[in-house]
This record gives sequence, C-alpha cells and structure tokens, in this order.
Amino acid sequence: MLRFTANGNAVYEPDGAVLTDFFWDRSKFACIQGPIGSGTSSASCHKIWALSCAQEADLDKVRRTRWIITRDTYKELRETTVKTWLDWFPEDQWGTFIRSEPMVHHIKKDHPSGDGTKVDCEVIFVAIPDPDTAEAVCASYEITGFFRNEGQFCEKGVVDELISRCGRYPSMMRGPGATWFGGWMDMNAPIEGHWVPFMRGDVPLPPEMTEDEKAAFNKPESWEFFVQPAGLLESFKDGKPMYSFNPQAENQKHLKETYLEKIAGKKKSWIDRRVLNKVGITLDGKPVYPTFSEDDHVHKHDVPPVDGLPIICGLDFGREPAAAFFQEVNGTWTLHSELIGENESAELFAPRVKKHLSRFYPGFRVEFWGDPRGGDGTQATETTAFDIFRKHGMNVLCATTDNSPELRRSTVEAVLARRNGLKINPSCTVVKRGFAGGYAYRKIKGLAGMFSPKPVKNQYSHIVEAAENGLIGGGEGFSVVRSPSEGRPKPVVKPRQKFKLRR
Repeated sequence: MLRFTANGNAVYEPDGAVLTDFFWDRSKFACIQGPIGSGTSSASCHKIWALSCAQEADLDKVRRTRWIITRDTYKELRETTVKTWLDWFPEDQWGTFIRSEPMVHHIKKDHPSGDGTKVDCEVIFVAIPDPDTAEAVCASYEITGFFRNEGQFCEKGVVDELISRCGRYPSMMRGPGATWFGGWMDMNAPIEGHWVPFMRGDVPLPPEMTEDEKAAFNKPESWEFFVQPAGLLESFKDGKPMYSFNPQAENQKHLKETYLEKIAGKKKSWIDRRVLNKVGITLDGKPVYPTFSEDDHVHKHDVPPVDGLPIICGLDFGREPAAAFFQEVNGTWTLHSELIGENESAELFAPRVKKHLSRFYPGFRVEFWGDPRGGDGTQATETTAFDIFRKHGMNVLCATTDNSPELRRSTVEAVLARRNGLKINPSCTVVKRGFAGGYAYRKIKGLAGMFSPKPVKNQYSHIVEAAENGLIGGGEGFSVVRSPSEGRPKPVVKPRQKFKLRR
C-alpha cells in the first residue's frame, strides 16, 4: 500500500532492485526495459521531480528545470503518459495542467527541505514520431532533460536529437546552469532489429553494415541500460510452455491483477515480449512458416562457413532484391549471411552480391539459384537479371521451372521439420524475422480467422523467397517430390527467347 504525507501527497517508493537503480541513476542517458506493469513510467515521472529538487538554485533562490516528455502522437500522450503523470501530480495540488498541444504542466512549489528555495519545474508533453520531427521540435526548446515513454517504438535518431538539446536550461547568466542534464527512456521488450538490443550487445550487428553505420551503435560510456526481471518464470513440459510466479518480478505490489491473470488467452509471442521481457521476432499475421522456432532454428552465435564446401546463393529479383548465402554440412543448412537491396535494379545489386562474396567467402565455390522470373526481360529491354549477373561472372540457374508455391512451402517445411535441418546465424536479422512471422498471410479485417491467400509482399518476403530458392536449388526441393535415391537433379536452365527481325 502507498504511504501518504500529512498534506495528502503519495510517497513514491520504487519496488524492485533494478527499478531502484534506474531511479537513482544519473547517467547522461538511461534506458530501462521491463514487462508491462513493471513501474517504469511512474519511476520516470518521479525521477523528473527528484532531479528538479536536486537542481541548484539560481541567484534568486529558484531551482529551475524544463523537461520534455514525449511519445509518437498526442493521442498516446493523452491516453497513457499524461494520465500517469496526473495520477502522481494532480492539478488540485500541483497546479493547472494546460491541455493545448503541446501540453504543459508548470509546477511551482517550495522546496520540500524547507530551505527557503523554490522549485520551478516546467514539463512539456510533445509528440515526436521520428528524427525529422525531433530536429524541428527540439530547435524550439532549450531543456534540462527528457523522458521518452514506450521506447520500443522510438528510433535512435529521436534520442540523439533530444540529447543534443539537454543542458541548455537553466541559463548560466543567472546561476550555475544545469546541475544535471540528460534523458532516459522506458520500454517493453522490442522486436528484434530495434537499436537498443544492438547497443546492449544482445544481438550482433549485421555484417553488411559499414564501419560508419556500426559506429552509431557503439555504447557511449555515459549511457546505461537496465533490464528488469521477467514477470513470470517459464518452464516446459512435454514441449509446452508452463508459467509460474517469479519472486524477483518488480512492482508486483502495485498490480491490479497478477501476471498469471494477465496472460490468460494470450499468444506465446505476446507473453514472451510483454511479460517475459524477451526481445521478440514474431510479428502480426499468420506466418507462412508456423513451425519456425528461434530456439530450434537459430544458432546461439554466428557460425563461420566450412572450407572446401560450396556456398549456395539463393536470389530474389525485382526492385527489392535479396540474396541468402547457405552452406549444407551433413544435412544441416546454415544460412550464414543475407544481403538486402532497397529500390535497386539488378545492375546495382549484382556488384553488391559479388563484393559480399569476395568479402565473406573468398576462395569458395559458389552456386547461384534464382527465381525463374529473373530470366524475363522488361518492356524497356530484353536484358534479364540473369544476363546482368552473368556479365559479372555469376551464372544464375532457375531453382524451379514453374515457381510453384506448393513446392516452395513444402520444401522449406520439410527442412524445418528435420532435426537440425535449418540453422540461421543470429546476425541475419531480416530473414530471421521473416521466418518468424514477418513473411505472413495478412489478416482480413472483419473476418475472424480469415487470411489472404497469398503472402504479403514486404521487406521480409524477398529475403525469405531468396532463401527458398537457395534450398530448392541446393537440392532440397526435389527430395520432397522425388525419391532420395534419384539424387540431385541437374540445374534447370531457362532457355533464352529467340526473336526474328522483320524486314
């Protein structure tokens, strides 16, 4: 139960070791990740007030601070963050809350120590959905610090812009300036690919990143990351997950319902991220490959290729091309690396594939297997993607003759079902997320349990289809429809069309 002061104010006490460390941390930037209901928002609100009280007074004996509290939209701020703030700092005791956009709560109070100074704490609630908006918004404010709520939806560029504006208030013209300045962010477990797991070192950076891109994920010494315990303990019985009370879970005494009650009727992917505090890789929709499991199909760390065995390169063409680089060892297919194109033609993508091979697989024999549509010309030219790759010394063969969806799905499912059939290096974040649910059938709105008949074309579909081509071309596809004794068939080469010139 909460304790209250003589004048009716609630006394805040962080409930949990990690939450307490986060509350008292004075790093330039801190991030805390926890299950839903773990108390991070309340701790963040009180951290603002604690730092406002700790600010040294100006010459007129006023302790001035100015803060930004932000989320992506004003709707999110009004419906969640502002409500939490006003629960702890109600208007009847802490002053009028201005509900315009941006919203402002300007608190002016005597310092609780009774030392004769006053606390002037200005809190601005402003929506910042992306780095461009952050740059524009932050140019309008000089602040002491900030709190970003629900950081699992926040780009790193937003944090970078906010930090650049910290420490500019109060002015040193009338006092010592900011005693402390900086910011923090709270979050539930994000989907893999978020910048926080990269900076914490939980997930290896994609090998294709340049050194300059990697530099953005180096953790500064003045940054700290906190991860709270899971809301529940997980165990398995007969392959099924079982959940039990976790005595280390934080803020439990303030929950209206237990975590065991919260998870009733929820999918495992929901439980993993929101209660077990696990970085997630499963997205919305009906996965094309529901048997994919991170535990079963992802290596614990990146595995290097084995010398002397060929690299199988699966390719998907179009304006969003992709390449998946496999090696098969004793029946286990390891997807060692991935290469993703963005709005680029084969003319641009082929040299990138060649450069990737020379960098990561020098001296290896390579086979190239692609979608049969790569042998088709366009309305503007008869030059095909196959022609372009051949010009760069890469002879691409058709993985199938008819691009049958049934063959593609059954091939991959057979590999997934086989013990140690497929292992993906953890640095292959896009294909991993694709297999885990990014490559999916879209749910049809208004029709319960109904999904579109074809997978959604998105940033995950291209690399998964490239992986399908690699597995089929590598010989797996024919094991589904033929006897293994027949062996691997000869590559299917799509004949080039012949044209007669009319006189």
